[in-house]
Amino acid sequence: MPNRGAPPTAPAVRDSQAWTVALLAGLLVLLLGGAEGPRLPYRPPYDVSCPAWTELHRGFDDTRTEDRERAFLCLVRDAGGPMFPADRSDRALLASGRALCAQPGWRRTDEWLRSGDRTLNMRGLDGALVFLCPDVVGGPDLMPSDERMAEEQADYVAASNAACRDPWPRTRARKQGTAAYFTSEGGGYHLADDADPDNQDGVERDYDGLLTGAETGVGIETIRAMNVCVTVKAFDQAPPLRLRGWREVAEVGVESRSGRLMVPAMRPGGEEGAGRALPNLAAKGPGHYRVRVYARADEDAVTMLPAEWHLIVVYPGRSKKQVVYRSRGPG
Repeated sequence: MPNRGAPPTAPAVRDSQAWTVALLAGLLVLLLGGAEGPRLPYRPPYDVSCPAWTELHRGFDDTRTEDRERAFLCLVRDAGGPMFPADRSDRALLASGRALCAQPGWRRTDEWLRSGDRTLNMRGLDGALVFLCPDVVGGPDLMPSDERMAEEQADYVAASNAACRDPWPRTRARKQGTAAYFTSEGGGYHLADDADPDNQDGVERDYDGLLTGAETGVGIETIRAMNVCVTVKAFDQAPPLRLRGWREVAEVGVESRSGRLMVPAMRPGGEEGAGRALPNLAAKGPGHYRVRVYARADEDAVTMLPAEWHLIVVYPGRSKKQVVYRSRGPG
């Protein structure tokens, strides 16, 4: 027979269970970010294997294939400086890493320079990316293939050439061309009779002004000591002098004994010279010419692409006198 003296507790238990379920459901909605509740930031779990790469600096060759994505994640989360937002998920980080792998190294650096974010550890980033794309990035244990390096160089040259525009597009010349010029350390380049033995080693520059005149060539100084955009134009007679918009303008006379006046092009595998062949500016053949150079620079720009522009105008003229129309002044 049932115990008639026992208290009726079943409804109270059911009410308590229902309240508990409702509370847990509410907490779940908050954790998952409901329509009205806050969304908690993603916090990656601590990986006890990370010190193998972040502290002991295990290299690519010592890392198993199945652990390379883990190595990348460990490094970008803890490699001596922020690389990505801290709340980004593993899947998002891997997607970002593979997107960076698809870019040439110079483009990654250029985007970083343009961003102005100097907290990003670029060396650390490449050290992490090597675990995702060793053939592209290289690293302390590996180097990109010769083919990949050649592709990156060609991409950089093409992008630099594309960034350069003719500053006098409406003034057509007998011969003309535009290219990026890749300077050596310290900047500067020259225009000369490249068939004259006196110019085998180029033309000296004095670093005190835009132009340095020589017998059969001209040394040209850069403003920023970096790569520049160069437009060359050869005329049959002197074009109008236009100073507006230019920081420096000067001209001097030279002689072409062979009938050539050239801005040197970059040789295959080289690091200095014009990114594409520019025309011979001795339009009248052997003889005397005037070389006028205009220069300006965006001195606030921080980029690997050229941020300085030069216009070289060449026309027949016997005077060797150097004329400075506008100089950069002090500083």
